Amino acid sequence: MGDSAFLRYLGDEVMNPVASAILGEIMAHTNVYVFSGVIRDYFLQRRQNLRDIDLVIENEVDWMAIFRKYRHDIKVKINSYGGLKVRIEDLCADVWTMQRTWGLMHKGVAATPQNLIRTAFFNFSAIVYSLNRRRFYIHKAFAQFIENREIGVLYKENPNVPLCIVNSMYYYKELGMSLSLELCRWIVTHYSMFDDYAAPQLAHWGCVRFSREDILLFVSQCRLRGWV
Repeated sequence: MGDSAFLRYLGDEVMNPVASAILGEIMAHTNVYVFSGVIRDYFLQRRQNLRDIDLVIENEVDWMAIFRKYRHDIKVKINSYGGLKVRIEDLCADVWTMQRTWGLMHKGVAATPQNLIRTAFFNFSAIVYSLNRRRFYIHKAFAQFIENREIGVLYKENPNVPLCIVNSMYYYKELGMSLSLELCRWIVTHYSMFDDYAAPQLAHWGCVRFSREDILLFVSQCRLRGWV
């Protein structure tokens, strides 16, 4: 389960040849970091949905040159947080430039992998893997998640509260893990019946997984869990 093993896992089970070629070109110009779900599932030894990857690049690259070169293999649109959602054959990659990630800009800190993991919303996202340096950067919150198997919140500020709430509901069901008291209280405090919960689901998944009634029931469960 070490650093080199994760790199082999990416090559063998996640990336396709075209994606690997594009990634190699990007890595030749800037540092590239893998984060979020693919790392979480690797440590949990889950092998479902291995066709999604989240990437952060340290500096901008010539995207137009890449898009022209691989125009027959990729499709591009803007994702939920202002990055790029790139479909490369059967792989979907969400890509952000590090200094433009919302958490680093909001907190006003340097664009480093250490600061990046400190601004993750979920505890299970508080880890990145440097493809160039072939090493993990791990926050203690992620280590606690692996040990306790409890979904928690790390950096509580977020520009997309409805998406955080539906994501909490999704991972609660998908991972079959409990939510921390702190996350339950965050959900109850930030929930508003007037927010639009359909639009962020459509942007994120391309469909509406949870109705308003589903979400209200989930928030009620969080209220029972978080306010004792």
